[in-house]
Amino acid sequence: MTDVAHLGGGYAESAPDPGPTVTALLQAARPGSPSSRLVILGGPPGVGKTAVAQAFLTLCPNTFLLDKDQTAAGFILEAAALRGDAPDAAYGAPHYWQKLRPLEYASTLAAACTNLVGTRHVLLVGGFGPELGVDALWEDLAANIAPATLSVLHLDPPPLDIWRTRMASRGSRADASYFAHLAQALGNLPVWAGAVRIPTDGPLHSVVQRALNALA
Repeated sequence: MTDVAHLGGGYAESAPDPGPTVTALLQAARPGSPSSRLVILGGPPGVGKTAVAQAFLTLCPNTFLLDKDQTAAGFILEAAALRGDAPDAAYGAPHYWQKLRPLEYASTLAAACTNLVGTRHVLLVGGFGPELGVDALWEDLAANIAPATLSVLHLDPPPLDIWRTRMASRGSRADASYFAHLAQALGNLPVWAGAVRIPTDGPLHSVVQRALNALA
């Protein structure tokens, strides 16, 4: 299993370009069954996406989980190594935004769409960074997977002290200067108005309940 503590190197210092990934996602989308649902669970690192997703599997047996970090992170790190980039720079190069990120996200979405069958809920977990604010992505994605339905949940970061503690507890870099830069880069990204935004400053069970309520 991929250790998420070692992912995202260079991301906060990069120049994000969501365009190639938006294009790749829309090309990968396929229609699903009328009673199926694609649930996007997005948000910055350290807000609890994986924990919420695991709770969904227990509480909603008809859920199929795809975690982008587990399906694609090994590929990103290996591709960086082949280019001579260290892991702490793997997600920061223009090559990542232009070539690798589109594959990283679109391949996971393609697998998700394949599983939009029957009454299944497919939960796709990923940060989705600057793509979250591209309204046309989500509007067109909803149209492309119809008659399946699309729900987008965004886990908002908690207050900085809580967020930094959570990052440190999972083994991610959390020294003061680095974390301040990370929070500035990732903590206030635009989010599509159609997404349900869920605060994460409370205990896990309250975050899970809010997410379940959003899908009821």
